[in-house]
Amino acid sequence: MAKKSAVGRSSKPSLKDVAKLANVSVMTVSNVINGRMARVGDEVAARVREAIRELNYRPQRSGRSLRLQKEFALGLTVLHPDRRFLDDPYITQVAAGMSNYLATIGYSLMVNGLRNLEALDTLMERSFGYDGFAVMVSGEREQRVQVYKKLAQLKLPMVVIQDAPPSDLPEVSSVCQDDGVGAGMLVERLISKRAKRILFAASRQVWPAMERRAAAAVAAAGKRAHIDHLSCSEDDFELSIRQIEAWLRSHPNTDAVMGGNDQLGLAAMQAAERCGLSVPAELMVTGYNAFLFQKFSKPTLCSVSSPAYEIGQEVSKMLIDLLNGDGGEAQHLLMPVSIVEGGSIG
Repeated sequence: MAKKSAVGRSSKPSLKDVAKLANVSVMTVSNVINGRMARVGDEVAARVREAIRELNYRPQRSGRSLRLQKEFALGLTVLHPDRRFLDDPYITQVAAGMSNYLATIGYSLMVNGLRNLEALDTLMERSFGYDGFAVMVSGEREQRVQVYKKLAQLKLPMVVIQDAPPSDLPEVSSVCQDDGVGAGMLVERLISKRAKRILFAASRQVWPAMERRAAAAVAAAGKRAHIDHLSCSEDDFELSIRQIEAWLRSHPNTDAVMGGNDQLGLAAMQAAERCGLSVPAELMVTGYNAFLFQKFSKPTLCSVSSPAYEIGQEVSKMLIDLLNGDGGEAQHLLMPVSIVEGGSIG
């Protein structure tokens, strides 16, 4: 167990403490921590992980970070089933905002992509090298809450991006963009153009922002327009086109397609072309986030601006304030969005 200091307080648990509790060698503990699993059996590895959790062991710091009790790094943890998660423009914009801001104050950014909850367990066992972190989680709300609660066990400053932390984690901050307002503005614009039936094309992978946009579209439409929903395979652009094309052919009275993001908006425009529908004369189309490629469509895709880069900056500032003792209670920041005009709705 952890050793006692001269004044009787428990010091931080060491590698030897973990080895003793797990009844293994120090080298075995080191192998588990550093992912050298070929040298360790499953049963032994499980004992080591249980000892790490029981002792709340964290690897020792060194050099400058040891003297100042800081690592001078923040983390960005993303739970996303696609191993190419950095292809997602929203994630890359957030990471760029964080990294560029941190570079100005002598900090670095560590990005961890997790494909499932098992990968999260591995991260928890080996989580070291940063002072605080931001987290972006996909999946149903129950899974997201499970991730937040597990990460909170690290006892590090944490900021949730594009989601609300659970109420029983009052110390966790959050930063979101106002997706509800953005989706509502798009619906109002479409209804003003006499849209009566609107398809909301969402990504099959559940993201809290996509949930908010879909719910806000229904609320804004009320009884003035009917909102249909279609789940699309966003990670396969061609398949998304075919899925929207099939919908349009089977629902010829659709007046508009709202892409849950710009990728799905662009897929809807190509689907309209395959169906022989003119945009916007016969079918109006919108996107969401207005990243660079939104400008490359013809006609230009009407969208909503996303402050993803600025969110990355604000998240970093929040974490630094918390580390410096200037953060106070948890903060929950809602950042504004605005319509980006385009010819896809006329």
